[in-house]
Amino acid sequence: MDKVNVWFYILGSVLLAVLANYLSTVWAAKDNKFSFWLLAVVAVSPLVFITFGLVTTKFGLAITSGTIDSLLTIITVLVGLFIFQEWGQVSLYQYFGMSFAILGIILMQFHK
Repeated sequence: MDKVNVWFYILGSVLLAVLANYLSTVWAAKDNKFSFWLLAVVAVSPLVFITFGLVTTKFGLAITSGTIDSLLTIITVLVGLFIFQEWGQVSLYQYFGMSFAILGIILMQFHK
């Protein structure tokens, strides 16, 4: 399988997980916990684990898990910064740590 297909599957899995993180954050912020948002969280959550499992069985757990988890962290932080306006909650050290996550993703792509 070529690199384009690999990244298509990985990004699909990551974007579904980001959606689940977003939905759970919106749901938790509401006063009424038994709402549409709860139904959305319950519907999307199993799909996150199913897609993760499908991707890792195709490409291996070690590298794919590291790539997906790192991308999920970076994209979720960006969602927090841009959508939820959490700029004051991230320190310079944390931005520095995210740069290492990006470097790690790049380095994990070098293999035979």
